[in-house]
Amino acid sequence: MIAKLQSISYTSNALLYCEKGGQLLTSNECLGNGNQIYAQMKELENRNDRCVKKAFHIKIRIAPEDKGKLNSQNWIDISKAYANKIGFQKNMYAVYIHEEGTEKEHIHIVASRIMENNLAVPDNYTHYKNLDFCRDIEKEYELRKVERKLEKIKIQEEFIPTDKRSVDLKEAIFSAISVSDSIEDVVFHLKNQQIKTKIGRGISFVDRNGVSKKGSEIDRKLSLKGIETLLSYNHQELTFNKSRSR
Repeated sequence: MIAKLQSISYTSNALLYCEKGGQLLTSNECLGNGNQIYAQMKELENRNDRCVKKAFHIKIRIAPEDKGKLNSQNWIDISKAYANKIGFQKNMYAVYIHEEGTEKEHIHIVASRIMENNLAVPDNYTHYKNLDFCRDIEKEYELRKVERKLEKIKIQEEFIPTDKRSVDLKEAIFSAISVSDSIEDVVFHLKNQQIKTKIGRGISFVDRNGVSKKGSEIDRKLSLKGIETLLSYNHQELTFNKSRSR
């Protein structure tokens, strides 16, 4: 199991994205469809003027071989346990299931970070909390443990762009990939940073200034095939644990 958390400023878009691609499993302290849930979250979020990223967007995914091991109630229980682990159990949040019954089955949680006291739930040390959480859930539900052995990754030569815009674009793309496990997810996260993605036989990106670059021109790992490799469960599993060793 792999859990990813990102603090976001686009709560409404995240809710609509999760709703469009899946089914609402449960919600906490809020009701309705994506727009209605956002209206309720926004009312509370408006009380905090200092926090820019007022929501969490979380994805929790099982390993491909664990297909069919979890039912809807299991996922609901897991989402509640995760909320307790991070500290937003009393906040508004909605849980959606995507690709149910497939090897890519996963849930999304969109949660308001703003608490009743108008302060935001902290978002530091969440990577370590994610690792500990996944270990507990793997044991409880007898899921395949995320491999801890750090295998060597073949080093790919990277281009070192001198244009700051290319550097910023590269960082934005890799950041989007780090919280995604599908091309659709990457496109969604980049769109919310005003970066367009064009996919045909290859992939290219258009920054907010209208400058278009092929993925392979930015970095060899960012060709369409390269991105698909980075999004694979096995690669995510490797980087998920590698971060902990640093």
